[in-house]
Amino acid sequence: MLHLASLVTLALGIATADSTELRREALMTALRSGGYTVILRHARTDRSFQEERSYVPKERSAQRNLTDDGVRDAALMGVVFRKHGITFAEIISSPMYRTVETAEMAAGTPTRLTMDLRSIPSTPEQAALIKTPPKPGTNRLLVTHHFVIETHVPGIRPGDIAESEAVVVRHTASGAIELVGRITLDDWKALANPSGTHAPPAAATVRGHAAPSGTTAQIPDTHAGHLAREYIAAFNSGNPEKMRAYIESYMVANPARSTDERLASYASLFEQHGPLSVLNVERSTATELVLGAHSKRGPLRLTVASTETQPMHASSITFTFLQGGHP
Repeated sequence: MLHLASLVTLALGIATADSTELRREALMTALRSGGYTVILRHARTDRSFQEERSYVPKERSAQRNLTDDGVRDAALMGVVFRKHGITFAEIISSPMYRTVETAEMAAGTPTRLTMDLRSIPSTPEQAALIKTPPKPGTNRLLVTHHFVIETHVPGIRPGDIAESEAVVVRHTASGAIELVGRITLDDWKALANPSGTHAPPAAATVRGHAAPSGTTAQIPDTHAGHLAREYIAAFNSGNPEKMRAYIESYMVANPARSTDERLASYASLFEQHGPLSVLNVERSTATELVLGAHSKRGPLRLTVASTETQPMHASSITFTFLQGGHP
C-alpha cells in the first residue's frame, strides 16, 4: 500500500516538502529566538526582460526590476517580519536594484552591499559569507539570487525557490549550514493575514509605471516619490483596509499613535476632502517630496518624508491646507 501511494504521488507530480522542515508559525517562533540566517530570493520581476548577464550593476534601465506584484510581495514580507517580531542585526544584499529594494521594503536599509551575493560561479568569499553565523541571539538576512541559494543550501534544488521566496538555515558547530525551513509566497500571505479579515497590502507601483488615479504631475523616481505614489493610491481608494495596508507596509511605527488612530484620521480627511488630485511637484529630494494638490475643499500641500535609515518607510505625511493658494 505504501508503495502504491508513492507511485500515485509520482504519477500526479505532487511535490512533498521534508516533514522535518519548519513552516509558517513554527518557523516564525524559531526565528524570534535568534541564531538563524534567512536567505531571500528577490521579489518578483519581469521575467520577459532580457538582462545581460553582468556582475557589475548598470543603470536601472539595463536591469530586470521589480514588478507591481514584486513590490507588493516585498512589502508583505515587511508586514510578516514586523507582525511576528522578527528582526535582523545584519541585512546584506546583492547590489542589483531588485535585491536592494526587496531588502529595504522587507526589513530595512541593507547594512552591506556585496557582489559576493551576485557572482556566478560561486567563489570562496560567497561560500564564506553564506556560512558566517549571526551574532548570538540575532538573525541575519541575505537578499540574493536563485543560483546562490541553489548552490549553497543543502536540500534545495534548481527551481525549488521562486522569486519572493526564502530559506532559513542554521549554522552547525562544524561550520556547515542546515536547512531549517522555507517561506513560500503563499506562506507570506498566510502569515500576514491568517484570519482573512484584512486585505493584503495594496498593489504598489514600481518606478516608471503610471501615476495613481487623480495624479497629473510626474512624481519623481525617488524613495519619497514611491511612498507618495502608494499613499495617494491608498488615500484615493476611500478604502480603510487599503490605507491600513499602506500604514502597516510603509509607515514608520509610532508608539504614541496606533494604526486605528491613524485610520480614524484618514477617514476624517477623506470624508472632508475626497480624492486628491496632484497638480505639481513643489520640492523633491531623495527623502522628502512636497506636492501641490487639490481636493473638493480646495488647494493643499502634501508632504511625504522618510529618513536616511528607513528610506522605504514614511516617517511623516503632512497636509497643509491653503487659502487662496497660500498657507
